[in-house]
Amino acid sequence: MRNIAIHNRLRRVSGQLETLTSAIGASATCTELIPQFLAVKGALNAAFEAYVKESLEQCTTTDTETTKQLITTLIRK
Repeated sequence: MRNIAIHNRLRRVSGQLETLTSAIGASATCTELIPQFLAVKGALNAAFEAYVKESLEQCTTTDTETTKQLITTLIRK
């Protein structure tokens, strides 16, 4: 079930990104593009955070080395 929620989030991101790409191709103004960029960024961040939360919960119960690697990667970003 959790993968479905993340998949749905990413499909929304994909749709927002397509809209942004089309707007750029149509030479939209910055007042039209900036909110679209922010929407894509926010949606992608939300999907990423949901995925990381689920991954960390899963990894902490099964593999401490993987958990350490994930935390190290997140701290560097």
